[in-house]
Amino acid sequence: MTKYIFLFLFISITYNLFAQQSVEGIIVNQADNKALENASIVLLDSDSIMRYFARSDEAGRFRLEKVTAQPYLLLVTYPKFEIYSTNIDLKAQDLKLDSIKIDSRTNILEEIVITQKIPIKIKGDTIEYDAGSFETEKNAKLEDLLRRLPGLTVSASGEITAQGKSVSKVLIDGEEFFGYDPKIAIRNVRADAVDKVQVYERKSEQAELTGVDDGVRLQTVNVILKEEARKGLFGNTAASLGTKQLFDANLFTAKFNQSERIGINGSWNNMGNSGDVSRIRMGNQIIGRPEHKSIGANYQNTFLQKKLNLNSSYNFTNNTQANDSENYSKQIISDNMTHETERKSTSHADNKNNTLRTQIRYKIDSLSNLNIQLNANKGYSESSSASSSYTIRNANNLANDFESRNHSDGEQESINLRLDYRRRLSQKGRSLNLHLNTQHSNNENNTGVDETTNLYNIEGVLDSTRRIDQNRLSDDRNNTMSASINFSEPISDKIYLTMGYNFNLSNRTGLTDAYNNNTQNLSLLDTLYSKNQRDKALDNGFDMNLSLRLQKFSINISNQMVYRQQELVDHYHNIHLTRGFWQNSLNAHAMYNISNSKHLNLSYQNRTNVPSFAQLQPIQPRTNELYVPIGNPNLKRENQHSFNFNFNRFSLLKASSFNINASIALTDNAIVNKTEIDEQGRTQATFVNITDHTNWNARLHTNYTKPIWNGLIQLGPYVSSAYNSSYLFINGELNKNNNTNLQLGISANKQNSKAIDFNLNIGTGIVNEENSVQTRLNNTTMHSNISTDLKYHLPYKFSLTQAIYYTYTGKTKVFPEPIQQFYMNMELTRKLLTSESLLLSVKAFDIFNTFNNRNRTFSNSMYSQNQQQMLTQYFMIGLKWDFNKNLGKKSEG
Repeated sequence: MTKYIFLFLFISITYNLFAQQSVEGIIVNQADNKALENASIVLLDSDSIMRYFARSDEAGRFRLEKVTAQPYLLLVTYPKFEIYSTNIDLKAQDLKLDSIKIDSRTNILEEIVITQKIPIKIKGDTIEYDAGSFETEKNAKLEDLLRRLPGLTVSASGEITAQGKSVSKVLIDGEEFFGYDPKIAIRNVRADAVDKVQVYERKSEQAELTGVDDGVRLQTVNVILKEEARKGLFGNTAASLGTKQLFDANLFTAKFNQSERIGINGSWNNMGNSGDVSRIRMGNQIIGRPEHKSIGANYQNTFLQKKLNLNSSYNFTNNTQANDSENYSKQIISDNMTHETERKSTSHADNKNNTLRTQIRYKIDSLSNLNIQLNANKGYSESSSASSSYTIRNANNLANDFESRNHSDGEQESINLRLDYRRRLSQKGRSLNLHLNTQHSNNENNTGVDETTNLYNIEGVLDSTRRIDQNRLSDDRNNTMSASINFSEPISDKIYLTMGYNFNLSNRTGLTDAYNNNTQNLSLLDTLYSKNQRDKALDNGFDMNLSLRLQKFSINISNQMVYRQQELVDHYHNIHLTRGFWQNSLNAHAMYNISNSKHLNLSYQNRTNVPSFAQLQPIQPRTNELYVPIGNPNLKRENQHSFNFNFNRFSLLKASSFNINASIALTDNAIVNKTEIDEQGRTQATFVNITDHTNWNARLHTNYTKPIWNGLIQLGPYVSSAYNSSYLFINGELNKNNNTNLQLGISANKQNSKAIDFNLNIGTGIVNEENSVQTRLNNTTMHSNISTDLKYHLPYKFSLTQAIYYTYTGKTKVFPEPIQQFYMNMELTRKLLTSESLLLSVKAFDIFNTFNNRNRTFSNSMYSQNQQQMLTQYFMIGLKWDFNKNLGKKSEG
């Protein structure tokens, strides 16, 4: 069947590549008739959208091939020469133009020069796309527009990558829109309301506010709306019903009025935990028996003559989930001992959450700015579970069996208030930054535990039984206060210095009272499962940041030195532990703009990580009889070094890009988990430092994108490799683990809303795992994946979308059978009404009912395979209505 699928795919892709012509000519200087090499030749359609591009050779000749017959505007550009333009009407034969002569005296149409848009520009480190130069369907969304921009990709689940890097922020006119979920913006903002799309890397919010670079870079997409799109009403509502009593309903509406924006969204479904889960491009495997409800609102506005900017959002979610699962795991204890465990479990959870996010930016005067952020959260949770398991020793004798029934209900709340004040002290760049932050959180939980553990001796005979019937009351509170002050001074017009002091105080109390229900005295505390702990951490630090900014080169060096004083007290276990640590964080970042289209970035980070309270506490409360945690109060800090390299080349008119991202990280004195497992399957876990070895890893990713067939298809081969060498413990014995992962693949997409659009990704790779302790389990595994979605534009406003997914995971020494997963989803749609704003759809998921829901993992000599309740094949029918009143509509005619 697979070969027919790919034959069908190949025929579909090449369907519209025939019956096309060529355009050729010669570009010369009108003054002396000398050929102009490397001139840019562009064909624009009637909508001023770039369709074809070429450059002239050393003889001034150019040739555009496979050009669809229709009228075009031909533009010729050459440095220091005026733009030449002329209208051509390509018929059903090749077109050979006379010599095109250009110079400063060329007679051009001024109105065309003025209104002509360049599809892509580079402004410093920002790539800017002109949205009007990239065609989208009527009523398309921002997500559809992003898919058409060279160098950007959008996955089926909504994750965006730009120039090979994952995008973490999506802004609308520089502001977060429904800040808690960027996907709301890209799936609901209309494409025809967008003027520009900017892609750039920004520093972390902390670095931007304080002026001290922390080395963090966030790939960001900023969407600039058209002026006419800043006033009006738009939105959509959708509802779907399916087999197996499935349903999915969504609503989004937004009202823009210049500076004021109001948005409301809501969703309700029994298919997953996010809105619009019936999207055909997603996998849509429904795990367990879920139900999701959410409603949210976003408000943005400016007041006091635009001195005060308010951005606030509220969201309520209610997620419930019930599930049944089975798990098999095999753990290598030593050369002569293995444990195989089989577990079955059922679970139910109900979580309600309220989230409020508010940001106020106030421009006090021409020199001072105040930024206030308030984030608050309040939630409720309820859960229950039942499980049973047994462990076999050496595939022969029973080591233990375990049964549990637990239920829990809790309440969580947190609030975070942050103030940032910045004052410019002179016109030369001198400034003062003041930061204050306070945070409070409180989690209360009531848990009922009923567990029975049976342990067996080496012959498989019952040795002991332990029954735990407890009620555990927990109350965890955390209060944090921090402040910092930074002073920035320009040493020269190119060198800037920032120095500052920071302070942080954290107080945390953790109380767990465990009472046994199977004793006569129900008020008697079981200290083995209880704690009364207070943690206090005091940080005092000094910051320094030095930056050099030249025309093509910039370098930034920052360092933060912090002394941390930690104190841990547990009254139930008579523990009083005090430790002090010096922490250092050094960041160096250099950027060289080789040209407007070539950029080189180098960075280095050195950080020290101190052990946490949980790692230091020598006596910790147990959770069950098979796992005993023990802290290590003698732990030392670990030291990390990382180096990063990035090269980016982007061709504007060719719409091609080339990226190399490489990194290497080393950790000295690494803090690792050390476990020892006895013959009955009981695990004792602690933490130790690896003092005489260095853990390190290296990664390399390179990708290249280029339009082919005169821009009809965007092609993107890529190669990724990763190597990890680390020391860890396998049942108390130090083990060296080497992991190598190599993957190569190619992506391709066509998005012009004609005949057929598609996204295709093909990848294959190998994973090699080597251990010094368990060499007989060293293994090399093959894996591959193919995913594609195709959209066929049919007559009479019909369209057909087909999503195909296939993955192969090779066999291992523990699991001799490979795993293959395959599914196909399809959707038939029909646009209704004159405005095409109403969409009727019929969807089919996992048409052949072939999805395999087995999943395998490997970690620290533990090989696991699990399978859970999952619905894969189902069918749905739905309606979606897009409404738009005076918001960014394309002009007619």
